[in-house]
Amino acid sequence: MYVFEFKTKISGSDISLEIKADEKHIEKIEIIGGNRVEYKPGTPPISKSDLNLLPHLYKLINLLDDYFSYKLVDFSEIPVNFSLYSDFCVKILKTLRSVKYGETLSYKELAMKAGYDGKYSRACATALSINKTPVIIPCHRITASGGKLGGWSGGGGIKLKAALLSLEKQ
Repeated sequence: MYVFEFKTKISGSDISLEIKADEKHIEKIEIIGGNRVEYKPGTPPISKSDLNLLPHLYKLINLLDDYFSYKLVDFSEIPVNFSLYSDFCVKILKTLRSVKYGETLSYKELAMKAGYDGKYSRACATALSINKTPVIIPCHRITASGGKLGGWSGGGGIKLKAALLSLEKQ
């Protein structure tokens, strides 16, 4: 497992994305305010010069640079490890990857787009609450009924969800 700290600003606030990757996938992204990441033993940080060892991580870093520079990007080709999720969660998260930059859907609409009845909106919300790779699996693009922001467990709280949506509208 490798870890890379991506630092950026959004809406005038500093944030860090601690990105964990193995040789094939992005495993986890943890969003932390204040540009402060503490590395755990056994997960040495990877330097920018070592990124050529992990081409998927290198590609993700470039896409994140573009994304936080207000450029339209598509993260759907970044490989994510889905092995720890249930079949239902995998279907919801993979469907979520098709929600385009700047678009929003409700939990009910996402459930229906994934082939489930609209009654699965709460189950859909639960699936998004365990998304280990926010931003690249864009759970911030899913809102409650009537366009309300709803919750967001991606890190940085609801304020960051609003900032990400605002970034995509510019």
